[in-house]
Amino acid sequence: MTSISLKEICTTNPTCVSQTAVLAEVLEMMAGHRISSVVVVEGKRPIGIFTERDALRIIPELLNPATTSISSVMSDVPVVAPLHLDLFEAYHLCAQKNLRHLIVVDSEGDLYGIATDSDFMKLLGFDVLSGQEIVENIMSLDICTLTKDDTLHDAIVLMVKSKASGIVITESDKPIGIITERDLVRLGRDHANSRVRLADVMSSPVISVHSQRSIYFAIERMREQQIRTLVVVNDQGMLEGLMTEHDVVKKIESHYVRMLNTIIKRQADDIVRIRKELDERHVLSAVLHESLGVSLIIADPEKNVRYLNPAASTLFGIAHENISGEQLELLFNKANMPVDHLLIALDKVQAGESYEYDLAHQIKDEMFELHVRMAPIQDQDNNLLGFVQTIQDETEKKHSERKLKQAASIFDNTIEGIIITDAKANILSVNPAFMKITGYEEDEVRGRNPSVLSSGRQDKAFYGRMWESLNASGYWQGELWNRRKSGETYAEWLTISAILDAKKQVKNYIAVFADITSSKLAHDEFEFLAHHDPLTKLPNRLLFNARLSHSLSRTKRTGDLVAVLMIDLDGFKLINDHYGHQAGDRVLEVVAERLIANTRGEDTVSRLGGDEFVVVLEDIAEQFGAMDVAYKLIESISQPIMLLESTVSVTASIGIALSSIAGDNPKILVASADDALYQAKSAGKNTAICAQTQS
Repeated sequence: MTSISLKEICTTNPTCVSQTAVLAEVLEMMAGHRISSVVVVEGKRPIGIFTERDALRIIPELLNPATTSISSVMSDVPVVAPLHLDLFEAYHLCAQKNLRHLIVVDSEGDLYGIATDSDFMKLLGFDVLSGQEIVENIMSLDICTLTKDDTLHDAIVLMVKSKASGIVITESDKPIGIITERDLVRLGRDHANSRVRLADVMSSPVISVHSQRSIYFAIERMREQQIRTLVVVNDQGMLEGLMTEHDVVKKIESHYVRMLNTIIKRQADDIVRIRKELDERHVLSAVLHESLGVSLIIADPEKNVRYLNPAASTLFGIAHENISGEQLELLFNKANMPVDHLLIALDKVQAGESYEYDLAHQIKDEMFELHVRMAPIQDQDNNLLGFVQTIQDETEKKHSERKLKQAASIFDNTIEGIIITDAKANILSVNPAFMKITGYEEDEVRGRNPSVLSSGRQDKAFYGRMWESLNASGYWQGELWNRRKSGETYAEWLTISAILDAKKQVKNYIAVFADITSSKLAHDEFEFLAHHDPLTKLPNRLLFNARLSHSLSRTKRTGDLVAVLMIDLDGFKLINDHYGHQAGDRVLEVVAERLIANTRGEDTVSRLGGDEFVVVLEDIAEQFGAMDVAYKLIESISQPIMLLESTVSVTASIGIALSSIAGDNPKILVASADDALYQAKSAGKNTAICAQTQS
């Protein structure tokens, strides 16, 4: 089974802007190129993303696109994925994080491309959506509607509240217009007034599709019209639902999971049935019974046919009443059956032995696989009285045997682990991939509950919800952590399906899982590198800004103060010049350790670059509290630092700004602390100064 990676499906060279770009030019790009997102980068590294959904905030907040920076409205701390991530793991990541845009990065963490629902839909293909699959099966029934006299503000509020991708404008229950996220990008670009009537800004006429049309037809219509949302109507043109690209991708994924479960169930049924057939292969004692479907021929010692049963009459195309001593070899020739093995069988029978062989026989355009058995009929003195020949049609059995081999090949060679249990969840069988992933051999887990793999990371409530879903719908899918035989934990994406018998009672459970540990670790590593300094492992500027904004938002509710301490090392350049950059890096690591040791867990210590650090102190009651912390940090930093062959010392200058003085705007607060740091440097260094006026 060949794995397809994000690299093969994502759109490369996506539209990018720097964080200094203004909202107006971003909206112009998105509307002009009809794209759903723009990636915000710092150099080559993605630091945020602005999507059509983010455009929902523009009009109600009365932002000025000409002066608003994209960095203030983008979705920062973006979710990224490595370009080698498997297609289905990538889609599961999007489903788990509720994303419609997945940023793809290379091994250095630099932007490589972007994957959207459109990309997933193109690759997964339309072949799974047969003509019997209709729009009604996947459309969303949770529709948000307004009238033409409602305002654009009403539409935006409703879209945000319901997380809808579009609002349908109706009149007498018939759709007359639609407002989508893409429309909001256009309206934001054009500085639309939020109080404008929907009749003046909606997209009209509505592009719709009948609920009974095929999904394939609907997709082609979306392609032709270059849209991602269709309004679904009935025979009377009344609104019935909405269909989006995202609905199609979810349908395709569920089809593949259902298809795999069906294959596995069919394999299990084939194994039971074929084993039973093989056990009965030589049950020929009732060969004269016509219901067996076995052709029976009886001949005398001179090879003249004396009897054909009805099945043989049908096979050779001759009524058994018309057989009057015809030679067996001639009977085969008339039916265009080869006689090579027949002649060998006749010789064996005359010597008192039995003989069996397989024969391929074509009747019109259909090929049959026959099994021929010939045995002597002898008296008590072993004198030959004649012989009996049976011909059994084994076409279906041979086909089943091939299917069994194919099923066994899939079961044995798939890269996903497979567990088959009984109705009480006791393990009956596992495949080689299960043994490779978990480290357990089949005989070590057969008869045991899959809880033998439990890592302890999921609580009872988690498994309670899982079984509740299984009992209600016969299906559960999700991510969990299990433990290998070695004790090592691993992440897996698990799908469990209940197999029912004819009475609709659970007969088996089939679990299919993939080891996604490496992709999760890679994703976590990329996320860490995107938000932390690689040398000191402290939060970088991006994460510092996010935490400072969060701290200021929280203090608005509590009334406490936030202090920002800008820290610059005195004499650090001399150490770099005299001892080299390796020694300088060690000094920075030690300073980072001392800053963490002398601050609280709820405080934030960041490295902004070079020898510049910053500390965010929360819950500060007054200026003196921040000054006390600053002088404690100065004293700690000034302690000698041991290098490999020498001891060095540095001091620190600190500038302080409090939210009560500098205000609760993050940029102004940082700028005030920076000004205070400059004053501390000018005052002779190795000291701390607090800003007194708002910048």
